[in-house]
Amino acid sequence: MLRLCKKIIDSEEKVYVNFETNETKTYADKFLWTREKNNFLPHKVDGEKISSRDKIVLFNGSFAKMKFLRTFNSLIISPCVSIKKFDFFKKFLVFSYAKDELFNKKISDQLIKRGFIINWYDEHSSFKWKQIL
Repeated sequence: MLRLCKKIIDSEEKVYVNFETNETKTYADKFLWTREKNNFLPHKVDGEKISSRDKIVLFNGSFAKMKFLRTFNSLIISPCVSIKKFDFFKKFLVFSYAKDELFNKKISDQLIKRGFIINWYDEHSSFKWKQIL
């Protein structure tokens, strides 16, 4: 998450990061503020005032109930979050621990049929990724 957030800060992207529970969101919030000595990654938590300079907003629960800013067009979804609909956003980054390739293939096929572009990667060893789709 740290590496990804660093890349987001250096890019033009603005993203919401969805966690399953408030506890996980709070942990990630503290992590981003304290992880690096003498440094932090700027971000906001849902409920705080968001300015045009903000690029990362952490929240938990269903994104269907949230009021989103139009400038934030990407959603990062943690592995424990259930997704019922892919709406509201142009880009998604979904982390999954599912090892069942048939399950993942079925979902990716459905999304491709709906017009989504899928890039699917498998972590075959720590921090080593192989593209599947």
